[in-house]
Amino acid sequence: MTNAQLRRIAQKERDRRARIRAATGVSKFDPTKLLHVGQLAAFLCALATVVICAGRRWGKSVLACVKAYSVALATPNVTCCLIGATQGSISRIFWRTLRELNRVNLLGASLLKGVEGWTVTLGNGSQIVLLPVDSVEAADKVRGLSQVAFVCVDESQRYKKGVLDYLVLDVIKAMFIDIRAQGQSAQLWLMGTPNPAGKIGTFWEYLNRPGVGVFSGTVYDNSKLGPREQIEKVIDEMLAEEQQTRESVWFRREILAEWVVDLARRVYHFDDDRNSYDELPELTTFAIVGDMGVRDADALGVLGWRDDDPTLYLVEEVIKRGQDTLDLAEATGKAIDERDPILVSFDAGGLGLKTLKTIQKLLPGLPIRAVEKPTVNLQVKALNDRLKRGFKCSRKSAFYAQVRNSEWVDGIVNGKIQETGHSDIVPTMRYAALELANLLPEAPKEQTEDEKKRQGYLAGIKKAVDNAKRAKPQQQYEAEEFEEDVYEDLDA
Repeated sequence: MTNAQLRRIAQKERDRRARIRAATGVSKFDPTKLLHVGQLAAFLCALATVVICAGRRWGKSVLACVKAYSVALATPNVTCCLIGATQGSISRIFWRTLRELNRVNLLGASLLKGVEGWTVTLGNGSQIVLLPVDSVEAADKVRGLSQVAFVCVDESQRYKKGVLDYLVLDVIKAMFIDIRAQGQSAQLWLMGTPNPAGKIGTFWEYLNRPGVGVFSGTVYDNSKLGPREQIEKVIDEMLAEEQQTRESVWFRREILAEWVVDLARRVYHFDDDRNSYDELPELTTFAIVGDMGVRDADALGVLGWRDDDPTLYLVEEVIKRGQDTLDLAEATGKAIDERDPILVSFDAGGLGLKTLKTIQKLLPGLPIRAVEKPTVNLQVKALNDRLKRGFKCSRKSAFYAQVRNSEWVDGIVNGKIQETGHSDIVPTMRYAALELANLLPEAPKEQTEDEKKRQGYLAGIKKAVDNAKRAKPQQQYEAEEFEEDVYEDLDA
């Protein structure tokens, strides 16, 4: 008999004894002793939906496994589901933790790696199921589960919005019906770190949804790892290995769980604070730029600015699918009537040229023309330049939601663009940045330090002169004296 066979037999015997101990009530499973304070707060939350956004090594996976065991042990014949993006990730993140918790706490569970999923079965008939989901098709395979009392989706920030929306709403929420119909509670957890693409996606939306339990933390909260000094030492070693610093976006996002983004990796250098407005100011000049969709939607952007300010504002979006030429002409005419633009420009690529000529005939005498389209990389450069010089949109706009959905593949700038969702309005804004570059007023010239000092010096002199004039006594006239002078002048 080989050593490997002996090890398997020994492990089976240990598992058998653990099951016996569990059946006789000898289990040592106590979540309050397994979790640190931050984890325990999330563990005890009774809300139907819980969002946990924490940095690396805070202990998200341990918490999820402890919660799954707790729910499964408390109620017979229920299913708890732990979901990850790939089989490899759930193996690394969940399987080893579940196995170790079972061994150390004498839970007596049976662990089985199956074709459709990996399962942990407890003596009361409850199960913990591990499933990889990375697409809508994979999410559909989860539908077969019944009596589901707890679901945790890990690395939620990595999912494409369409996939996670479908998984949560069409699959998971529907699975909760049978448990809730019996008067029992069911709970959904979404876990992860901040999205590398910024404040977008389903994970971010749930994080800001009312009625949701939100929990966060960093590695420094994890008292189970050791003293602070030791944690700092490990982090320093990790930063050195990754060639990162404590000021880097990676450290702030992955370790401190801050919602920051590496603009260099993102195709469009959009910044939430710099490039968005809450209230539209009064504008003096307007332009309309549009993108005619052959298979996609038509997108019309109304843009405006002030004569003394180079900031370009996205005032209005009109995005419609399935329009004919007359519909587009009507929408354009309406925008023209409302804004009196100095320019109307459309992307007339593909089959759009005929449509453009038709609109020009329907709206004669108006400055309607085709946009000039250099290569996509030059368009991207123009929009990024405008984002830095001055561009603002509403946080409720489609452009705000979609401009951050593009990254450079492998981080290679001006290489291939990876889109995580189609957008009709983003190309429109690229055209607008090109078309309006020479129409916007110039930004105030940046002053040198010497020029700033000179300006301050001259302002000081002017202030001194004004103060001296105000301090100088003025010639006083008596009223009678003034009247006599006037009458004498009249007599003369």
